[in-house]
Amino acid sequence: MNNYFRTKLIAFISLIVLTSICGAEPLNNKLVLKKGDVISHQQDNGDWNIVKILEIDKWPDGTYTAHCLTYNPTDLKPEWNKIEALEVFAYHSPIDAASFSSGWNLIGNSVPKKSELVGFVEYLKLTDFQRYAEVSNLDINELVSEANLNYKNAITAGEIGNHKDAIVLYSKAIDLFPLFYEAIDNRGFTYMDIGEYKNAIDDFKESLRVNPDGLSAFFSIGECLLIMGQYIKAMQVFDEGKSKFPDREELFQDFYNKAESLSVNG
Repeated sequence: MNNYFRTKLIAFISLIVLTSICGAEPLNNKLVLKKGDVISHQQDNGDWNIVKILEIDKWPDGTYTAHCLTYNPTDLKPEWNKIEALEVFAYHSPIDAASFSSGWNLIGNSVPKKSELVGFVEYLKLTDFQRYAEVSNLDINELVSEANLNYKNAITAGEIGNHKDAIVLYSKAIDLFPLFYEAIDNRGFTYMDIGEYKNAIDDFKESLRVNPDGLSAFFSIGECLLIMGQYIKAMQVFDEGKSKFPDREELFQDFYNKAESLSVNG
């Protein structure tokens, strides 16, 4: 699963959780959330929602985000000594703490285990790399250095035609440092070299998530669509590129014209 999809999945899961969870820093002056709290709330249908607070972040505007591990709803009132037996629904959902309204009750508190933090750590890896390194007790300079080594080795592999090896090495670099958009771009180019244009497009989209102003990634999406024969979609990309990158308007116009011609004449 690539990083782009995982990020979208996190957002999707958060939305699902919010539709079923009705909570907060102080909850009506009755409950103050803190790291490690396990809280429950009974739904109208009788089922119980159960959430564990992994961490709480305070923002400059005074709002709070609760990083939550959520369990599948259960029809039995939760008991503290049975919580660990429950099935996990989502290992991480960042939820506005204010969304927890009255009706939530504290079941107990325990320090989040490493196994419970996997989703939160992955979230940090994609959104706050410095904090990810701190939480994981990793040296950020060593991570970046190792990522660069894999990146350079990938370039060498690609130059001698070992495209599959290059993809593996670029993937290692990206896994070590998910913000390494140069490695993401190069993996996309390598996928293009072996004709895997769908994978290439996925990489270029991921690159743009990290670096929204990436000219090469944006243009290459249109180029892949053009090669795949999806001329109308390619035209849309090249047309948008003219305004997004005015310094390269002529380039995008040339390829827009090429896609338009192919869409008419085949």
